[in-house]
Amino acid sequence: MRVLVTDESGVWKCTHSEAAPKQLPFELECPCTPCAAHALIACCCEKTHECLCLQRHSWNPVSCMPAVPGISSMVFSPCERYLYQLGTEADSIHTRLTATGELLFAAPVGVFPRSMRMIQQGRRLLIAGGAAGEAYILRAPELLNERTIYTRHACFSADLWAGGIVLVCAAEGDDIHTVIYTLSARGVKPAKLTELPGQPGGLCVCPDGKTALVSTPDGLMKLDLCSGIVLWNRPEWALCMHLECRGSRVLISDTLDGRICLMNHNAPWEQQILFRGTTAQACFL
Repeated sequence: MRVLVTDESGVWKCTHSEAAPKQLPFELECPCTPCAAHALIACCCEKTHECLCLQRHSWNPVSCMPAVPGISSMVFSPCERYLYQLGTEADSIHTRLTATGELLFAAPVGVFPRSMRMIQQGRRLLIAGGAAGEAYILRAPELLNERTIYTRHACFSADLWAGGIVLVCAAEGDDIHTVIYTLSARGVKPAKLTELPGQPGGLCVCPDGKTALVSTPDGLMKLDLCSGIVLWNRPEWALCMHLECRGSRVLISDTLDGRICLMNHNAPWEQQILFRGTTAQACFL
């Protein structure tokens, strides 16, 4: 498996079969928020707040565009004509044309949103609205709000599973803890599945549609989404913010210690450190 990594020192390509990462040419300094599709890749610059779109195979520039303030996530449309940018500081999502960087559409999405998922073959986007205590289903690329899902607590992650939608929220009581809700496809009110200690990190539903990976200060856990039972926990991966599954593998990045890991989520003791950096983030190529 090939992985695209950004760190404050540059952009790298890693594979599970190669011993050392390969540094790639990239014009912007302090790259972050990597995003890859079939023919294109995109990365942002933390200093200049620009986003560079490149051809994946030649690394030739396609366009340079502004990045939405506080960018936390990017995803290409399936046709690769559009690039969606989610901004935590701007509390909004933007649709930009990949060929020119032109801003086509923009929409408000909560307060400090940090999670975006493409659903329904790219026709919709699922956004967790952050501190607003809401999640949204937007029609793409126009970003028209088709549904608002209200949560009791600040909603920081959302994804699809076989039973509908899973929502990860941060609840305040004596201390901050993670509350996980599920919502059926026809449901109106999310139902609480389980609670976990500490604030929420990343979320990723596994390809089976019945389990999910959730990170908290106690570690990276695999949950059964029907029962809420924790199937396993890896304490060494506490509060990793970005999780991405492909088959039996999960890519763990945006970690506290700057490591990028490729793990078998069916056998979590099988793991490989692909990169060691400072602010490293990664996505599958």
